[in-house]
Amino acid sequence: MTDSLSLSTMSARGQYPNLCKFSQAAQSWGFTAVEANAFVKTDEMLEQLALGPLPIRSLHNPIPNAPSALGISSYDLSLCSLDETERVEAVRFALRTIEHAARLNARAVVLHMGHVPVDAETQRLLHDLWHEGRTTSQEYLDVQWSIPERRSRTAPQQVERAVQSLLQLEKEARKHGVLLGVETRHNLHEVPNIDEMSTLLEATDPTVVGYWHDTGHAATHQRLGFTTHEEWLRRYSPRMVGIHLHDINHERDHQCPGNGEIDWAMVARYVPDTAIRVCEIGEWNGPECLATCAPFIAELGLFSRDGALI
Repeated sequence: MTDSLSLSTMSARGQYPNLCKFSQAAQSWGFTAVEANAFVKTDEMLEQLALGPLPIRSLHNPIPNAPSALGISSYDLSLCSLDETERVEAVRFALRTIEHAARLNARAVVLHMGHVPVDAETQRLLHDLWHEGRTTSQEYLDVQWSIPERRSRTAPQQVERAVQSLLQLEKEARKHGVLLGVETRHNLHEVPNIDEMSTLLEATDPTVVGYWHDTGHAATHQRLGFTTHEEWLRRYSPRMVGIHLHDINHERDHQCPGNGEIDWAMVARYVPDTAIRVCEIGEWNGPECLATCAPFIAELGLFSRDGALI
């Protein structure tokens, strides 16, 4: 049905404790590969996934998502932290993910670069006001523009740290023949924003480091009154390594494509033929929904167009 379409192990959370069986299920739904995401918490789980019928096309750092030496989840470590101990620990986990990717013949590793210190309550209030339909209220506008102001206090220094981390990871990824994809982030305090993405990509080797687009995250930025979804694609599709495909409705993202508000025809116009396609679908979506993903993506023509290399 498709040239290559992966399903993220996000869909396995709470549903498939044995990831070999998840790979079998993904194959039955029309997928041709899988992505290991942060649900993979141990080496044993990764090996179960590798025993399945589908190849592991990409790994979402950190793999495995094990506790760090700092007493927090490795998933929460920041590659742009101003705390050098944390940044070094984050790099260590990312290097381990690159090694696993090389061993499993995966093409790419997806990276979250970290965040600036903006409290979660402010982020939550912005989403709550949107859900209440109060985007034109003064309260919404005040919260909306307080986030960029707070970001600006430390973001330049943290982007420097992100570049430092990427250059360290780039060296090892090149040695192992693995691509690195810097992902569009969901929350506004996270790094990079749309302009910071340019800084990270310009500082790195385009044959190793590229852009990883996330449809639900970019749509969230647009929904909240910031950068449009299409602007992310317009600016960075030439460097696109891969894409997370999921829809967004009034409640949340990580819905099956076609079950929300995303303009999929627009997305399809920008995806290079070489980009890794991954459906990143929340575990609350049932098998019937998951079985619609591959036919829907194929219908978009994402697998038959000429595309540009990163």
